[in-house]
Amino acid sequence: MAGLNLPEICYLLFALLSGLLIGSFLNVVIHRVPLDRSIVFPGSACPSCGARIRAFDNIPLISFILLRGRCRDCDARISIRYPAVELLTGLIFAAIVWKTAPTWVALLEMIFAASMIALVFIDARHQLLPNVITYPTFLFALAASTVRAGWGSPIIYAFDFSLIFTSAQADFPVTRAAITGGVLLAIAVPGFLLIDKLDLILFNKYFEWEEMNEGASTEDRADADRRYDRLIGATMLLGLLCGIAWASSTLLLARDNMAAFENAWDGLIRASIAAFVAGLITWWIRAVYFYVRGFEGMGLGDVKMMAAIGAFLGWQGAFSTLLLGSIAGAIIGGIMAFRNRSGIRTALPLGLFLGAAAIFVLIWMDQGG
Repeated sequence: MAGLNLPEICYLLFALLSGLLIGSFLNVVIHRVPLDRSIVFPGSACPSCGARIRAFDNIPLISFILLRGRCRDCDARISIRYPAVELLTGLIFAAIVWKTAPTWVALLEMIFAASMIALVFIDARHQLLPNVITYPTFLFALAASTVRAGWGSPIIYAFDFSLIFTSAQADFPVTRAAITGGVLLAIAVPGFLLIDKLDLILFNKYFEWEEMNEGASTEDRADADRRYDRLIGATMLLGLLCGIAWASSTLLLARDNMAAFENAWDGLIRASIAAFVAGLITWWIRAVYFYVRGFEGMGLGDVKMMAAIGAFLGWQGAFSTLLLGSIAGAIIGGIMAFRNRSGIRTALPLGLFLGAAAIFVLIWMDQGG
C-alpha cells in the first residue's frame, strides 16, 4: 500500500465511508437532474410534504435506520432507493480500493463509478441518460485515461489499435503529440453535440415527442434550459482548457520527461479510438433497429454512455461491457415482455445494464487482454 502505512482495513473503511457520503450526493443528482432542477439549491427536502431535511436527518444510512424509513415531519415513507444508492456506492468504492490499492488511480475509478451509478438509477426510473452527465463523464474519461497512462498504470492490450497512429521515428513527436492531444480533448464535447444534431436529422421522423410537462411553467422551463446551456458550455470550456493544458505542458515539459508524456499521448489516442469504436458500434445497432423496426429501440444516450465507457475502460473493456449488458438486458427484457405481453415494444432501460456491466468490468475483470 502506498502512502501512509496503515492496515488495509483502514483504507477500505475510509473508502466505504467516502462512498456513503458520495452516495448521498448521488441521490440528489438522481432525483433532481431528470427534473431539470439545480443540484445545489435549494437544500434537500421531503418530496411528500416539502419539509426541509435537517442535517442530523441526512446522515447516510444511519438517519434512514433511526427514522425507520419515514419522514420526521409527515411520516411518509422514504424510498428504499436512497439508502440503497448510499450503500452500493460505499461498497463499490471499497471494492475499487481493494482491487487498485489506495492510490490516485483508485480515485479516478471512483469518479467514473459514481457517474455510472447516477446514470444507472436515472435510466432505471426515467429511461433517460442526461447529457449533463454523459458529456462531462466522456471528457473526464479521456483526461483520466491520459493521466493514468502517463503517470499511473495504463491498460495493456493484446492488440493495440494505437499502433496505427504511432510515429515511425525513434523520438517522441512532441509537437505533433501536443497538437493532436490538445485537439482531441478540445473537440470531445463539441463532438457529442454534433452527434446529437446528426442523429436528430437522420431519425427525427421516428421520434415520438412527448408534450412539455404541464406542471412546469414557461419560466421554470426557461430556467432549466439556461442551467442546461450553462453546464454544457462550462463542459465545453473545460474541454478546451484541458486541451490547452495538454498542449502547453507537452511543449514545455515533455523533453525532460519523455517516457511519461509518450505514454500519456498513447493513452489518449487509445482512449479516443476505444470511445469512437464503442460509440460507433452502439450507434450502428441503434440505426439498424430504427430502420428495420421503425421505432427507437436504443437511445442516443446509450451511444454516448458507451463512448465514455470505451474511453475509460478501453476497447476490450467496452466490448465486455456491451456484451454483458446486452445479455443481461435481453434476459430481463424477455422476461418483462413475456409477463407484460408487450412483445418487442417492451421499454427497457439499457443504460441500467450497461452501467452495471461497466462497474463489474472495472472491478472484477482483467482489462489487460
